[in-house]
Order: sequence, then structure tokens, then C-alpha cells
Amino acid sequence: MKPSSTEKNEKSEKTSIEKITRHISLSLDDPSDYQPLELLGKALSSQIRLKILYLLKHQSLNIVELAKELQIPVSSTAFHINLLEEAGLITAEMLPGIRGSQKVCSSRAEDIKISINNSPHQTLARSFSVDMPIGNYFDFKIHPTCGMVNETSYIESCDDVRAFYSPNRVSAQLIWFQKGFIEYRFPNHFLIDSRPSYISFSLELCSEAPGYRDIWPSDITFYLNDIELLTYTSPGDFGGRHGKLTPAWWTDGNTQFGLLKTIGLDKKGVSLDGVLKTEAINIDTFDLAHSPYISFKIAIKEDAVHTGGINIFGKSYGDHAQNIIMHIDTFS
Repeated sequence: MKPSSTEKNEKSEKTSIEKITRHISLSLDDPSDYQPLELLGKALSSQIRLKILYLLKHQSLNIVELAKELQIPVSSTAFHINLLEEAGLITAEMLPGIRGSQKVCSSRAEDIKISINNSPHQTLARSFSVDMPIGNYFDFKIHPTCGMVNETSYIESCDDVRAFYSPNRVSAQLIWFQKGFIEYRFPNHFLIDSRPSYISFSLELCSEAPGYRDIWPSDITFYLNDIELLTYTSPGDFGGRHGKLTPAWWTDGNTQFGLLKTIGLDKKGVSLDGVLKTEAINIDTFDLAHSPYISFKIAIKEDAVHTGGINIFGKSYGDHAQNIIMHIDTFS
């Protein structure tokens, strides 16, 4: 992948509300929660939108499928989807389909807690988020094709694993490799005297193909403290248009954007984008508070059915202005 021309970068639009995790907790004691409360109230004030939330409980559906289930026009369905997405209750992402792109909707929230009159005797619940730049990995073992770029240029050379040892790696905004793993270690000092009830990792990613190919499946496996959580099959390596945040120098023939995925873990089990995937392990499997760190590993296994590689996006490439974000809810 080699840049050949400079193109103007499109300005990305900011969403009207911050991304909300699987567990939504809002309080009248916090004025910053008033706008999310207003959006939630509007989103939940329609029986049709409540039916959409019910339909998305256990599976993802595109807008046409939802319109058919609801027996309403596709345009009306899209209106309701936008309100639910603004409130952080669902995600809606464009994915390649048989007849072109389709907007696929998934549940994002499992429960909502609204505190009106907090009691001083209630259990103290706190939330923590850590933003990890994608170049701040701790360990790796990868195979070409591979490479890294920052906002202005390639970092060292492509398809040379030695480049991943460069101190300049900390500026990486897009990382790709074909097989192997990359590991990030997050701090956990804030868990002293607290017990985690939920942990999630959110990142933008896609497969890694020559140039880009919208249909290029890749089995991506995620680990927490070296215990396998789940495997997600990325549908493709996305291009065809410039990523909303991707710098102009990165040409359109290259990978441009990915999908925002959230891997979550609570007492029920492991979820992907709010949909429960396995109950075999849960958050009680891990002693996160007493480990020296929290390890999050992303891998393409040697024996994967689809070894289609991976692209990991930082906050300056792709469609989503974020790095890898770890979120933890706790109680004491």
C-alpha cells in the first residue's frame, strides 16, 4: 500500500451524544446527564421504538427487515432508528450486502438506571474509562503483510516486523497485520476497594486485504488476561470512499474505515455489541482488581477458518474518533 496523490479530507460530523455503554446509569444530581435523559425519554416514548428494542434483543437486523416486522415504511423505520441511535440504545452501521450496502442495527444497552433521589446508604457505583493509543502495545507476534502509519507518513517500512519495535510506533494511527497477536496492557489501580461489575473494550477494526475488499472475512479473537473471550468474523476490509477521519494523503485505494466493535463482560457472560455470545465465562472468572494490569489481546489464530488479517484504527483514521477504550463499572 503506497500513497500516490493528495486528496481533500472530509470533515467528520460529531454525534449528538457520547457513546453509551451496555449499562446506562444517569442521575438528576448530575446536570451533564440532562441531555442524555432527554434523548432517552424521547427514544422510549413510542411503542414502535420499544418494539424495535425488543426485536434487537438477541439479533442484529437491517432496516428493511425491521420495517417488514413492524409493517411500516422503510423511511419511517429509519426515523425511529435515528432516535434510538442518538440515545445510545442501539448502533447502526453500514455493511456490504448482496445488493449493495445495508444499515445493520444492533442493541447497545441492556439496562437503564435513573437515580432521582440518591440515598447516602446506597452502594457506591463508579465508572472508569482508559483511552489507549493503538501504538502503545506491550507485546506482539505478527506475520506480514504488516505495517503502521501515523497522521503524516508510514512508520519505518511495510511488511517488516522489525518496524514494530520502533520508538515511533507510539504515534501509530493505523496498524495492520495478517496473522499473530498484539497485546495492550491497561492500568487497574482504580480498582482498589472496588469490585468490577462490567468491563468492555471498544475499538474500530476491519480485515486486511490487498488494497481493500469489502468481502474479505477474517476471524478475530479477543483475550482478557490470556483467557479467550470470543471470536468475531470481520466481514471485510473497507474502502471505496475516504474514511471520515482518514488523512488526505492516505489514498482511496487503501483501507479507509472499519466497524466499531465492543466486547463486553459482566456476570451474565461475554457480549459483542451488547448481544450475549457465551455464558461459559463471566466477570467473576477474573480477579481484575488484584492483577498488576489488565491485558487485552487481539489475535488472528494460525488455525482460524478465515485468516483475513486485521486493521486497527486510531482516533485519526477511519470513521470513529477514538483509540482502544476500556470501560469499567464498579461497586464497593
